[in-house]
Amino acid sequence: MVGYQKTGAVMRMKGKDETYRQGLGALESEEYAKALALLQQAAEAGHAQAQYRLGIMYANAEGVQLDYASAAAWLRQAADQGLAPAQSILAWLYASGYGVEQNDKEAGRWYRKAAQQGLPKDQYTVAAMYRWGRYGVERNPAKMIKWYERAASQGFAPAQYALGQMLAKGIDVPRDAITAFQWLSLAIVNGSEPAQKALMELTQGMTPAEVDTAKRQMMAAAREHGHTAPASEQSVGHIF
Repeated sequence: MVGYQKTGAVMRMKGKDETYRQGLGALESEEYAKALALLQQAAEAGHAQAQYRLGIMYANAEGVQLDYASAAAWLRQAADQGLAPAQSILAWLYASGYGVEQNDKEAGRWYRKAAQQGLPKDQYTVAAMYRWGRYGVERNPAKMIKWYERAASQGFAPAQYALGQMLAKGIDVPRDAITAFQWLSLAIVNGSEPAQKALMELTQGMTPAEVDTAKRQMMAAAREHGHTAPASEQSVGHIF
């Protein structure tokens, strides 16, 4: 009996996956009525990705009327199943009050869930929460740094820039020009324009020995980590 139950569950899951794939195909072909029917069928059967995609359709008025309440309802179901992108957008809905009653604590709770699953944008948001004491948490410099570093280590330029600025100016952390130089350099590699001015200002106040140390440490880290490093040795070299 147990074997039959497992087989039935697998078949139902395959059926949901196939319905979801067909719904995505219809959506890509702009067959919105068909896409809506298929995705809703899969979503009602508990398919988290389908629930998420339905939520996005309603939030973006993608082939349907704009409906934040429906978006929030479907995203909540996907978020409850642990789907990180759904948790991230649901957090934003609670923060903004779209489709749900505005609730800072709920926003913070869902941002933290998405951040814990590794989404760098949400890790950056959680860091800002602890920096400014927002969305139901108190200021906590230690947690702020931890989350900025997690986002920065994934190559998220705004977090790298924020860390560089705080370390350069000694905001909530001891001043560390060498580490600030490194984070700002990585932020530039990853497309941050404000980091260019910040690095120039920082470098003007550093000794040649400090700049040389910062560069050598970055190059060594790039060689050690290879392609898994936030920036490659070649790309780091371009800004020097």
